[in-house]
Amino acid sequence: MFLRYAFASVLLGLCCCSPLRAESPDSQVVTLSFDESQIADNLEPHGGNPEEVDGPYGKAVEFDGNTLLEWNVAKQPLDSTQPFTVSLWFAPYRLDRGQQMLIGKNRYSQNEREWGVMIDDDGQLRLYVRQGGWKTIESNTELQSGRWYQLNVVRRNDLMELWLNGERAGSLKLTQPLASTSAPVTLGGILDDGRLRQTFIGAIDEVKFYNTALSAADLKSEYTPVERLQEIPEFVQPFMLWDEKTPLGTADELEELQDVKFHVIKKWDRPADGYTFLHGVALCWHKGRLFASIGHNKGAENTVTEEAQYRVSDDGGRTWSELRVIDAGEEQNLAVSHGVFHSHNGQLWAFHGAYSGKMENIHTRAYRLDETTGNWEKLGTVIENGFWPMNQPQPLPNGSWIVPGIAAGPYSNGKVFPAAVAISHGDDFTQWDYIEIPTADNVRRMWGESALFVDDQNVINIARYGGEATALAAVSNDQGRTWTASHNSNLPMATSKPAAGTLSTGQHYLVCTTARNNGGKRTPLTIAVTKPGETKFSKVFVIRRSLHADQPGESAERLNLSYPCATEHNGRLYVGYSNNGGRHANLNSAEMAIIPVEQLSTE
Repeated sequence: MFLRYAFASVLLGLCCCSPLRAESPDSQVVTLSFDESQIADNLEPHGGNPEEVDGPYGKAVEFDGNTLLEWNVAKQPLDSTQPFTVSLWFAPYRLDRGQQMLIGKNRYSQNEREWGVMIDDDGQLRLYVRQGGWKTIESNTELQSGRWYQLNVVRRNDLMELWLNGERAGSLKLTQPLASTSAPVTLGGILDDGRLRQTFIGAIDEVKFYNTALSAADLKSEYTPVERLQEIPEFVQPFMLWDEKTPLGTADELEELQDVKFHVIKKWDRPADGYTFLHGVALCWHKGRLFASIGHNKGAENTVTEEAQYRVSDDGGRTWSELRVIDAGEEQNLAVSHGVFHSHNGQLWAFHGAYSGKMENIHTRAYRLDETTGNWEKLGTVIENGFWPMNQPQPLPNGSWIVPGIAAGPYSNGKVFPAAVAISHGDDFTQWDYIEIPTADNVRRMWGESALFVDDQNVINIARYGGEATALAAVSNDQGRTWTASHNSNLPMATSKPAAGTLSTGQHYLVCTTARNNGGKRTPLTIAVTKPGETKFSKVFVIRRSLHADQPGESAERLNLSYPCATEHNGRLYVGYSNNGGRHANLNSAEMAIIPVEQLSTE
């Protein structure tokens, strides 16, 4: 559907029923009413065309979190250094998806920062104004999904004001002039040098730009309540991974597990060993020994010099063997990276993601440990179609095994790389069926590293999203053969690989970073659990926080604690994870936490 706009630039007295008392007699207004047949050349959609829906004043535009509208730079309706008023109506659909910009004039990557109004991480409406750093004006009104609100931003000579529903929410005295940059005015998000950020899910109607500051009396008189609720579209309704009867705390409010033991599997130490990239810890108990594997690279991440390496511990993780190699990719132009283990019927298997060059021709290779020689038997490619395993195989009731992963390719922030699974032919781990999980229409950015848990005939897949810090969920009712589309859930989750499974208590678990209003931060490392026999998570514990004084492992004010794995053994859950030590990118140490399973009770 083409989006339709109307553009008008007229004297204020002509666009209103009665003249408004503005601070300039030459004031003008630009109105976007969205219900005329003309397609304006001064508005440019990005990420697709927002849908046309019924609004309080004829037609409105609906944003799905993947789109925004940019006002043509050559026809900017306002200058932030001069008095202006912006007015619009908005109806939010979701209040739990992080920062959502309604309207703003910023381009962060170019250091062009002026102002913006957003629904913030905590669901509150705030006006951000650049004054050296960001200063904010907050509305104390509790927003509700589907309800229409009138928003006004007023720039007076020495003040910025935020108005909501005809009432002034607050003001900010300007201590320095607002910057005048070439950043465009955008609706429904920020266009940051080609990247869409802080996108909005909801509807917007009746946008007006005045080149003057309207008086308080006029701002009050312009507001008429809208009683009708906006219909929430089906794509917004989340999959219920979290039990909403239980409040989810912020990171600071979450309960911290006690009696957790920590060990370092491999410390990041480039000066000593030459390795930069380390990621993707996998753990497995086999014949009383603990195996840990990693992807390791002396060059950059996802390049052809990546290797699959491992260590072995004979004392539960306190000490480790030297680094050993599963596969260093001796074939021409071959890289072998991180993977998963599987101990079954006295044999230890490994399944690792591999690729050519820089993430081309991604596939999974199988290995079997020859315990007489200590060498790994290379069994070649067993899964194709870009499949990269992310968690260890889990048993299905029919006797086969299922592995969650991603259908990957050369990384792009603007594409969909869906979640996928592979199902074994019984206990033959050289034969697998690849099954790609479909994605919902509104999921347009996804790096689908996924985990799963099995609940009788049902399998629930939980995948990393690219559009927001929320878990995507899909369900199979036939042991993984067919799937619903990966769809947004009501469970906050960092944009990172999760780990999931089922404990001996009958509780399902999810390891990642899950906390209210935490955005995409990969700290603290948490574990969410269900009650026994249930499929909704209802309790979240902190495994560890960034600051970790007097404990093994790296500690800093803010770390990335990410890419977890988990395996249960003798009443304890062993959780492996990457720790970047506060360094950029994936210059990680490999670490491990050991959790008594009894501590994970929801009672």
